[in-house]
Amino acid sequence: MDFNEQLARFIARVGMRRHTPALIIPGSRQVDTAALLIAALQPERVAFLLTPETTDFPAQVAAKIGQQPANGWLCKTAHYTDINQVYRELRAVIEAWSDLERDQILVDLTGGTKPMTVGLAKAAYVLGLRTVYIESDYEQNRVIPGSQRLIEPSDPYEVFGDLEAGEARRFFNAHDYVSAERIYADLARRVTAGDGTFYACMAQLARAYTQWDAFDIATAVKTMADLLAHPLPARLVPYQSTLHNHYQALIGLDATIKAMSNQQQALATLADPQAILPLLGSLYANALRRETQRRYDTAALLRYRCLELMSQHRLATRGVWVEKPDLDQLKAQIPDLDRSYRAVERSLGFRERGLQPNRDGQYNPITLLNGYMLLKAFDDPLLQTITLTDIRQRVNVRNKSILAHGFRQITEAEYHKFAEVVEQLLDQFFAITSEQRSSWVERYRFIELPSSDNRALPRKAEL
Repeated sequence: MDFNEQLARFIARVGMRRHTPALIIPGSRQVDTAALLIAALQPERVAFLLTPETTDFPAQVAAKIGQQPANGWLCKTAHYTDINQVYRELRAVIEAWSDLERDQILVDLTGGTKPMTVGLAKAAYVLGLRTVYIESDYEQNRVIPGSQRLIEPSDPYEVFGDLEAGEARRFFNAHDYVSAERIYADLARRVTAGDGTFYACMAQLARAYTQWDAFDIATAVKTMADLLAHPLPARLVPYQSTLHNHYQALIGLDATIKAMSNQQQALATLADPQAILPLLGSLYANALRRETQRRYDTAALLRYRCLELMSQHRLATRGVWVEKPDLDQLKAQIPDLDRSYRAVERSLGFRERGLQPNRDGQYNPITLLNGYMLLKAFDDPLLQTITLTDIRQRVNVRNKSILAHGFRQITEAEYHKFAEVVEQLLDQFFAITSEQRSSWVERYRFIELPSSDNRALPRKAEL
């Protein structure tokens, strides 16, 4: 059987897979194999990995298909005595084709030396290149002409993907959403079966959680909206209500942040507990996630912001905007306010200064401790269950953190003592607002995937 008839049969078997942008072929003595691939797949670009003994291979292939070696054919010649040399030459080809997506490059595994075949197969797996080989029937140890068939090996992820998914799940449940997204996205690209949709959704959810943790709220809203725009895969259906709650919480938080950037709306927004709860919940939940990772300095930073936000809210309900406080008007409304504030200063051992403006006649922005001192002068209910001394001592410990004003990490014991103060104030905060704290906590709790293969029962993550 002549080559043209073999090619006709081969093309008939290849069918719709005929065209590919780029093809890499290892040099060998299997001229017919390479010729069949180039003639049938019609690659726009071809690269040959050649040994000194196979430098004439491209010319033989071109002659077989009745053409001259194309100018676009790359030829990389080396002594492929070890796999690393294969990797180096393959890298040179990929760099030359840097304008192509990885999955547009096809690697032939039919011929070549053992190091070439093993190296190309391993590299293709790591880099996400497609692979093929030609399978033939044999008679008396010779290929039966016309029996050649194009084989596209299935991706190992089709079998081993669940092992990678387990690693992604461990990252996800450990709140390392960047690593989880990377693995889930790779799984979604390489696993085309039913689980592929689940992996794509998990990559999207991990991305939304990363954005939320970074307080890139507008982007997180869009990512979560894209996730929920289509029916969730069966394995995420048990979490559907939770994810919709997350989406609504993000929308509320986005609205609060936008309102706070408008000076005319800022004070009213800060005084509204419904506007503040999404921000407080996001900060608190984020702190607990960092706590589970034993990142106590970051967790303390987030809890400190919770502490500050609660005082800012309570002051706003009395018309005090901490960035630009107008205390003259407040002192006119409460004649003994300055005297009460001086009493608070004395109780803490501070020199009495009272509520006095600076030289410009303006009042300085109110710091966290000064805010709680002013609330104490108001006899605000937020401070009914805790003393200013406790707040001051715990805040001073936090201030020693390298992420605050100090030069060391705070210890686990110091962190938990600081956390106790925040917890006490949160309890009192929710008692004042008449909101249910447990429901608020759940609203900002990220989901956790089950550690076993039991896909029916949802579990909640630590915040």
